[in-house]
Amino acid sequence: MNSIDILRPSAPPIPRTSPRLGVIRREIHAEIVRSLRTPSFLVPTLAMPLAFYTLFALVLAPPGSQTGVYILATYGVLASLGPCLFGFGAGIASDRDAGILGLKRISPLPAGAFLIARLASAALFTLVVVLALDVLAAGGAGVRLPVQSWFTLLAVHMLSVLPFCLLGLCIGLRTGASAAMALSNLLFIGLAVLGGLWMPLSMFPPVMQKVALALPTYHMSALALQAVGLGIGGSARVHGLCAAAYVLVFGGLAWRAWTANTH
Repeated sequence: MNSIDILRPSAPPIPRTSPRLGVIRREIHAEIVRSLRTPSFLVPTLAMPLAFYTLFALVLAPPGSQTGVYILATYGVLASLGPCLFGFGAGIASDRDAGILGLKRISPLPAGAFLIARLASAALFTLVVVLALDVLAAGGAGVRLPVQSWFTLLAVHMLSVLPFCLLGLCIGLRTGASAAMALSNLLFIGLAVLGGLWMPLSMFPPVMQKVALALPTYHMSALALQAVGLGIGGSARVHGLCAAAYVLVFGGLAWRAWTANTH
């Protein structure tokens, strides 16, 4: 080593992750912690699907029935509905009223970081509840499915996050905190009941069965039921196209609401 090598400045260390990814990771962590500290979020998102499955599949279900399989498919969709409506809907509306959303827009955060954080938080809570439902179904209700069916069912449940999060985003960007919470509760109950998540649509009057055809929860639950071999009518392609149409519609409405709030 000569004097030139000693005087030459050493190269700065290469960061393991980009600053943008680091900011997004911290934003996701903050969003998850905030959700865990909110009882009004935890009860409908985590406790309700597990409590209802325990009641109807483990306690009240007749021995040898398909109840455990049926509501495993539908309650997995319910598990994605809660985090998306209450996390995106009521959460974003509350941030708007408190000025947090405006503050994040003028801060040097990566574009859309807080939306990515909320989506990741909703997906994580959905995954936790869905896996807990799977454990209850397999260990408590004696549900046995082929390995491929388990993975297909998990994929359907996780894909349900997208249209419901976009719906929640529309609510959060268009309403205030109080109205968003009321509307989210109304939609949560309405979409769950009329979409056939709590009980089979065959138990409803014909008029209500026709209403279900226009709901995203019906099509996502139909895909989930087909994954476990309990199809309720219609092909998977038709239900998948309907679900994709809801993604486009809710995405378009959310984009309009987003642009309206930035001007």
